[in-house]
This record gives sequence, C-alpha cells and structure tokens, in this order.
Amino acid sequence: MNPKIIVLDPSKCSKCNDCINKCAEIHGISRVKKFDGIPIFCMQCETPPCKEICPVDAIYLKENIPIVNKEKCIGCGMCAIACPIGAIFVEEKVAHKCTLCLDVDRITPACIEACKDNALKLVCDESLEMIKEEKRKKLIKIISEKFEEL
Repeated sequence: MNPKIIVLDPSKCSKCNDCINKCAEIHGISRVKKFDGIPIFCMQCETPPCKEICPVDAIYLKENIPIVNKEKCIGCGMCAIACPIGAIFVEEKVAHKCTLCLDVDRITPACIEACKDNALKLVCDESLEMIKEEKRKKLIKIISEKFEEL
C-alpha cells in the first residue's frame, strides 16, 4: 500500500460536490470521479498499473504518488483500462487522476479542506496501522467475552 491515500467515510458524505468543485477549481478539471453520487479517489497503488502500462512513460512517481506528465501524455487511454478502480480517465486527450495535490505543491489535498462533512481523511501507513490495531483489540475483547460465556 502507498504511504498516503484519501479515505472516504460514505456514511458522512452528503454528496454535496464540494470536493469535486474544489478539485476542478485547483486543477482546471475535477480529478475525482463519482459513482452513485459518492466520490472515488485514486488508491495511489504501490506498483501503479497506470504507470506500468503507459507506452510513453507519461506517468512518473513523486513521493510514491503517480503523477501524469501532461506534455508527454498522448491520451491513448491505456492507463484508464489498467486502473483497477476506474480512478484515472482521459479527457481533452490527456489522462487525469488524483495526485493528492502534490503536483500543485499543496500540503493538504484541496478536496479534504473543502469537505464540510469531514468525510475525507488523508491516511498514512502509521495512522492506518493504529486504526487496524484498535480494531484488533476490540475484536479480541469481543471474542474473549464470548469465550468466557461458554
């Protein structure tokens, strides 16, 4: 898994489009796609299929995040076909995808700042491990309590 990804809590998302609109404002086009009204974010694959399949090497890594070099991109769409979640797409003959705003030198991705519902979080390896550990502890406690009842 990549060291940083955007995680959405769909139960908090009001489908307001603030993240979509802010992304479009910053990048000229929204790099966030929606499915059934819910935003879909690039998973920033550790070994990105979009980068691997690009015939002109238009996708490079910056801090392990795949970035599209718009000058090199020929808009062939191979990256979109290779993406396992449909987060990269071709529009105006250029591939677009979420880059966590690294290509515009932002500290926090614009979509996260725009989300009034607090439905989006930037998660890194360390915080993900802490979340997993908390869930493991809860699960062990539940299992232990059930076992004691037997």
